[in-house]
Amino acid sequence: MTLPSKYQNGSIDSSLKGVYRASPVKLLIYGRGTSKQLADVVSELGGSKAFIITGRSLYEKTPVIKHIEKSLGSVHGGTFSKIGQHAPIGDIREATALMGKSGCDVLISIGGGSPIDSAKAIAYNIHQETGKWIPSIAVPTTLSVAETTQNAGFTTEEKHKIAVSDPELVPKAVVYDGDIAVYTPLNLWTSTGIRSLDHAVELMYHPLASEIPTKRMCLEAIKDLFTYLPQSKANPDDADVRTKLFTACYASLFPFLYTGGVGLSHSIGHAIGATYSIPHGITSCLSLAHTVHFKASNPVEAKQIARIIPYIGKESTGSDEKDAHVVADAIAELVEGLGHKTTLTAYDVPTGDAEEEAIASRALHSKEHKDFANLKKIVHDLY
Repeated sequence: MTLPSKYQNGSIDSSLKGVYRASPVKLLIYGRGTSKQLADVVSELGGSKAFIITGRSLYEKTPVIKHIEKSLGSVHGGTFSKIGQHAPIGDIREATALMGKSGCDVLISIGGGSPIDSAKAIAYNIHQETGKWIPSIAVPTTLSVAETTQNAGFTTEEKHKIAVSDPELVPKAVVYDGDIAVYTPLNLWTSTGIRSLDHAVELMYHPLASEIPTKRMCLEAIKDLFTYLPQSKANPDDADVRTKLFTACYASLFPFLYTGGVGLSHSIGHAIGATYSIPHGITSCLSLAHTVHFKASNPVEAKQIARIIPYIGKESTGSDEKDAHVVADAIAELVEGLGHKTTLTAYDVPTGDAEEEAIASRALHSKEHKDFANLKKIVHDLY
């Protein structure tokens, strides 16, 4: 159902007017050892056989997939373990064909954003071919939060990021298991935590994000991310802290049904990620603080960013604009404290005016966009 336009109008300040559309997520399970319950989750969704979508590293370098396959028992109907970074379309096509031959009626994605988005894209392809939606279960091992959205991003042969979107693509169940999260390399884990922070911060000024529950949950997520990411870096094997970060990342993008972009930082991330093979989490480490500094000049957006101040242990300056800059500086300090590089140069992105224009153009999909000059300046500052 499409709501009449009068119900879709949003505003950056959603305290007195907004819309929240409930998500199709049916089940969230979190806690250590919960990935051993997947056979029961498949049954609860009305399925009988599950096909696993995952990446090569998780499959070959950890025991995670083998343990899950064993726990599924007779419910396990196949595994595709070659999903690459940024979900290449070739991998998705191959997995779609294998899924179609497997006789499975549920998809289980295990890993980061690429396997989870790939499972959505596979479900979309199957629906295009058969008219039937295949439900999916997401078992994340990073904090990138692809598991709460209806969008599936993937990469063409030309290294362009494109997406499909439908409410039916939201995973019907999400399983957060701190025990399997400890196998995720620390750099990947903490950088995707910044990706999660990126979601929460950008939803504070998203015109379609409602005050309840979205923005209130984002504020709590921001507090937890600032608290537990440094703890996880200090104690990488602490599965309880990793579980707390899972629930924080869920709150950072609490099933929020949107079809466009999250915000400017995300647009920059999409423009540089697939093109230069920079992981999702790292793109947020590069773009978020700079974007928040830029947003500080907009009074309406700065007011929403300033609400973050008490949640990160900072004192208000009494000025929304100055408070927004304080938030941006705190984000930069957190990223640096986690040990992540913060310049495009560090990731071998070519320099020069033409390259900056190309990145800005990809982010905004046009050089004619009213914000093109401003975005190009932000890109310049990323070097």
